[in-house]
Amino acid sequence: MNEDLKGCSLADVLARLEKGKIGHRAAMEWLDVESYDALVEIMHANGRLMPGHQPMRVARETRALVRRIFRPAAALESGPMRDQGTARG
Repeated sequence: MNEDLKGCSLADVLARLEKGKIGHRAAMEWLDVESYDALVEIMHANGRLMPGHQPMRVARETRALVRRIFRPAAALESGPMRDQGTARG
């Protein structure tokens, strides 16, 4: 294993790989993966990009849908459905 990576956390290794401070082989050895595809999946699953890769484009409609699903709770509290299902007598 690369001595520079000894004692590093997963976040440290992925950050170094993303910045290009370590190579693919060193990261793959530290992560104990055998394929480049597995390395890419690990990077993407942790919100990181491989050096030289570009994020995928997301359609405008998809972004709008995600915003509607994950809008802040404050916006939901003042909405028209706030009092439904809470019958008080």
